[in-house]
Amino acid sequence: MTKKNNDLNELVTIKLFKDGEKYNDDVFVSVNGNNYQIKRGETVQVPMFIKLQLDKAEEQRKKAEYYRDEGWKQSLIIQEGKNQ
Repeated sequence: MTKKNNDLNELVTIKLFKDGEKYNDDVFVSVNGNNYQIKRGETVQVPMFIKLQLDKAEEQRKKAEYYRDEGWKQSLIIQEGKNQ
C-alpha cells in the first residue's frame, strides 16, 4: 500500500451537524463497497476517504442551494421586466 493510500485510510474525528429537523437522520456513505452509517450529533472516527466524500457532498449541497436561490431571484427579475 502506498503512503497516499495509507493517508486516505487514516482515521479522523468528525461530528455531523444535527438540528432535530432537516438534519436529524443518520448519514449513509459508501465508497468502493466500504459502507458507513454515521449518527448525526455524535463524535465518531472514520477513514479520511469517507470524510473527503462528506466534504464533497456538503460543497455540492451548498452549490445547489446557491443556484436554486439565484434562479429564484433571476425569475423575479425577468417577471418584473415583463410587467413594466
